[in-house]
Formats: sequence, C-alpha cells, structure tokens
Amino acid sequence: MKLVFTWIQGCGKWTQARLLWEKYWFELVEMWWELRKVIASGSELWKRIKEVIDAGYLVDDKLGWEVMKGAIDSYKENENVIFDAFIRLEWNKKLFDEYLPEYKVVFFNLPIEKAKERLLWRMYDKATWETFPAGTFVNPKTWWKLVKRDDDKDEKSILKRFSEFEEKTLKMVKIQREEWKVIDVNADQSIEDVFSELEEKLGL
Repeated sequence: MKLVFTWIQGCGKWTQARLLWEKYWFELVEMWWELRKVIASGSELWKRIKEVIDAGYLVDDKLGWEVMKGAIDSYKENENVIFDAFIRLEWNKKLFDEYLPEYKVVFFNLPIEKAKERLLWRMYDKATWETFPAGTFVNPKTWWKLVKRDDDKDEKSILKRFSEFEEKTLKMVKIQREEWKVIDVNADQSIEDVFSELEEKLGL
C-alpha cells in the first residue's frame, strides 16, 4: 500500500511510521531526506536548486516538483511505502494524483493545543534530523545526545506554523476526504493505542 501521512507537527506521524517500518518493513520516505540526497548527489538538479538559494530566492514549485517526482519514481514499485508529509499544497496533490493515484492519506487527528504542548517538549537529533517525544534524551539507535529544536522553543513561531498547516493542508485533506482517500486515526492517545488503531484501519 502507498500511504501519505499528514497533519501538523507533533501529531506522531514519524513515531508511527517508525513502528510500521520496524514491524511490517514499510519504506519511509521523507521530503527533507530526499532533498538531502539531491544535495549530496551534486546533480544538475541540485546545481539549479543551489543557484536559486544562493540568489536569495525560495525554491519554486517547478524544482520542488522534480524533487518530489524523483522520490515517487524511486519508491512506487515497492509494496508498502509511507510518504511523510508530502501533500500540503495543490501542486503536491496534483503530482500524486498523476503519478501515484492509488495512494491513501492517513490523517493523524490531534487538537492544536495538544500538538503545541508536544512540540514545546519534544527533543531533536541534529545529526539525523529525527524528533523524539518528551523525556527522551538520547537517540536509541545511535545514542547521540538530543537537544531542543530552535523552532520549537518559541510558542509564537509554533502557532504560526500551525496556522499555515490549517490554511493549506486541511484544504487538501478536505478534497481527499471527498475522494474517499482519507483514513482518520485518533492521535490523542498513547503511542501504543494509536498504533493499534492504525494497524486495524490498515488491515494489518
């Protein structure tokens, strides 16, 4: 199955994706990691992206499309794949509709106040870019020390990010819901209970 995990930061997408990977060998694809791979490749695409960044501009939809399509092409033949937070804008949805039409969206429903609380306390691995829940002080895979993310320290900046998610991502989810593509999961539970509900709704 081809899954797109979505909703605001702090809803537990990454944690649940890791659990599916550990138990069912799902491939996990993250946009930030795909971009890092492009950077490391030194490819022509990266040269074009670097020129835009060096000139002080944001990467436009056309370049973003190429990075995202490359990720889809690399994994679409795999049996079980999770694309983490790939569909946030209209052009993201258009790309998936065109190149991976069988995808389903897993929406981790969590109230904004709960998500804010999680972000204010979550920890971060600078080396791997992974995030971990409150009370975790080292990465259990590498034993590297975790720190607070700079953009999680300020409640105002967190709420601004949430506002952007509400304005853009929920619009996409509403359309996908009308297309019967959305699987709702209650993320306001323990990690174990969320995973149990996820297994049940995915038929695992």
